[in-house]
Amino acid sequence: MPQRDTVHWYAGPSTFYRAPALPAGEVPAGTVAVLGVPLDSWTLGRNGQRYAPRAIREASLYLAGYYGLQTEPVGYVNVSDGRVWTVPEQPRLLDVGDVRIHQGDVHAQIEAIAAPVAEITARGAMPVVLGGDHFVPYPSFIGFARGVRAGTPDAKVGFLNIDGHFDFWDEFRDMGRLNHGTFARRISEHEAVGNMVWWGLNGTNIAEPEQLRICQERGFVAYTASSIRRRGVLETMREALEIASEGVDRVYVTFDIDATDGAYAPGTHSIVVDGLTSGEVLTALGVIGEFESVGAFDVCEMIPQYDVGGGRTARYAAHAILTVIGHRVLDSQPSIPRDTLDAVFR
Repeated sequence: MPQRDTVHWYAGPSTFYRAPALPAGEVPAGTVAVLGVPLDSWTLGRNGQRYAPRAIREASLYLAGYYGLQTEPVGYVNVSDGRVWTVPEQPRLLDVGDVRIHQGDVHAQIEAIAAPVAEITARGAMPVVLGGDHFVPYPSFIGFARGVRAGTPDAKVGFLNIDGHFDFWDEFRDMGRLNHGTFARRISEHEAVGNMVWWGLNGTNIAEPEQLRICQERGFVAYTASSIRRRGVLETMREALEIASEGVDRVYVTFDIDATDGAYAPGTHSIVVDGLTSGEVLTALGVIGEFESVGAFDVCEMIPQYDVGGGRTARYAAHAILTVIGHRVLDSQPSIPRDTLDAVFR
């Protein structure tokens, strides 16, 4: 088991947020299991996503000390609501390591990702996947659906894609039907999929007429960056999650870093110039905790070698994950009165 006592962020084992290491087949129900997928074999353009799981884990070490996640602290205050967050005596955040990589065999790779995700899910834990390019959500979704259906054979799974791009091509250039530009289309064909929603789409040339026809026929919904700014981050994300959750048993959420403007997250595959700010995205991710239907989450398309500015994108990814899972892995209680907060934080 990794060190849980006080250690500097640059020393000691590099599990995610200093979480104890455990095989996927041993994770207890009610925990969150982090799984790395160091893969960038099925992407067109900038590569290097294979190094992201390690970079995100290392970026999380500094935050682990800052937030007190590596020991049992007095706690820290959420200044917006007065809740005090503490580390539970029995860890609920675990790191199950990385999947086996099959760079030249896409079908073997699909199963290598799907199998541990299914096992984690079937055991009653929440898989959090560190990509990897954005092909990763397809096999991860397969595994999640398989794990959910192990307990409920006819279960349906909603899907929310937080992304700057549609990724709904049937085939993508010279890469065929299985890659980072077609993963959402392949998920739409899965028998377990329910409602599909996109949030954060950037630009105007993001879809073909045939893609729009399919979405209209099946009731799929998308939110562009411009509509999010016009209507508001909280309103649109809550609406997106409500739609994704409607009529399904669980929801899978994927986060492509490039939903964020390149000025805030340069270490990614596709730099966008009119994307959302990191603050807007983190605010949106905070809404996920309100929906118990969300049972799986991933972060994809982080590329360390383009991450200028001291690893800001890797740290952003680590912070984004904690924003989603914090309420699951930490204890909290309403301890600070409103008038005390208001006296200090104006």
